[in-house]
Amino acid sequence: MEQGARRVSEVLAMSSSIDPKKRYLIVNADDLGVSRSVNRAIFEAFERGIVTSASLMATGDEFDNAIDGALARPRLGVGVHLVLHDERPVAPVARIPALVGRDGRMKSLGSVVRALFFGRIPREQIEIEYAAQIERVRARGLQPTHLDSHCHLHALPALGRIVHELGAKNGIVCARRPEFSSLSEFQGAPISRYPLSILITLSNKFGSKSDRLTTPDEFVGLVKSGEVDAAWVERALSKLTRGKISELMVHPSDGSDGGDADAKYGANRRRTEFEAVTAPQVRAALARYDVELVDYRFLAAR
Repeated sequence: MEQGARRVSEVLAMSSSIDPKKRYLIVNADDLGVSRSVNRAIFEAFERGIVTSASLMATGDEFDNAIDGALARPRLGVGVHLVLHDERPVAPVARIPALVGRDGRMKSLGSVVRALFFGRIPREQIEIEYAAQIERVRARGLQPTHLDSHCHLHALPALGRIVHELGAKNGIVCARRPEFSSLSEFQGAPISRYPLSILITLSNKFGSKSDRLTTPDEFVGLVKSGEVDAAWVERALSKLTRGKISELMVHPSDGSDGGDADAKYGANRRRTEFEAVTAPQVRAALARYDVELVDYRFLAAR
């Protein structure tokens, strides 16, 4: 692969197999491995819905179950969902003391973001933990199709550089592009998501970093994250750009998760997302809007 970033639009120019009239879509389910209920929903949404790809948490409590399920479904594209907060680390705690709290788990999202902002987490420790997560997945016989990150932290330039470098070192060609694609994504999204979505997008778009991995042309679902339903997915399909490869992010679960069911990313909202990506009307909309489902391997091959 050539040095330097290659946007999909550049890659597609080299290929005659892309139909400019079609819309190409990766439907990626995040958080594979976090729980059995999420695992079941992702695998079912792959088998009878529109999910084509998943992002696996090497830190997840149900990592082993997720790996077994992924290896049994080789047509499902699986990447690594890199985690830097709240979960149990994969690397030895002694090697990443700035990331870990007294309870042995990685520190909270807010604590990690503040520490990153003030330069209190050595780059080496971030690289050690991220590399350990990638290696845990590869050691089980699964070559990741792509890299992305929990809460889109790789939109931060310092982390983005690490993610792209680790991808190149590990033969991983693709990464998520955490940016909203158009203002139409704000339609029907909660106003509370506006500031964070804009911040993530600006950080990724204008941050000083050197992308080495190929990213999709468009990313859909940033503003609506945790709030996706079937009607919204149908509308999103109609607005995808023809001749481009886009990624739609979802967070499905079968609804049996514990905790506050009505919380953001709680069981009820995740169940709604599962229903959206398995809804017959959504599958019917694929043909209506000339959408071809693909995964990151399709992107990597172009």
